[in-house]
Amino acid sequence: MSDGFGAFPADPFGTGGDPFGADLFADALFVDADAASGPGGDGLWVSVGEGWFDVGAAGGDGVVDADGDGRCDTATVTSVDGLAVFSDLDADGVADVYHHVHTDGRFETWTYDAAEGWSLLDRGDL
Repeated sequence: MSDGFGAFPADPFGTGGDPFGADLFADALFVDADAASGPGGDGLWVSVGEGWFDVGAAGGDGVVDADGDGRCDTATVTSVDGLAVFSDLDADGVADVYHHVHTDGRFETWTYDAAEGWSLLDRGDL
């Protein structure tokens, strides 16, 4: 499938495709982070290939508990390539939506399903 930007890759972190082209934004997101075997604790967990990363560790910058349940439901991470926003829509501690806004104005929105993995929902230019 193509939308004029190229074929839709299998996942946003390059483990089954390369959605970011030549940039390595995914590597910058998880610098110095240790992969876990599964989500746990009060963070906001992101599935990446064979591991899980906590982008919403308690007290971190860019972390929001919008519904006041004591769990992070949105985390913002920045790198030299732009901004990533992860959101947990069903309050299970796992990011369901991932938005990536590149510094050049391109964007992608991805959704996560435990059975299917990451799927590209939208992409374009701002």
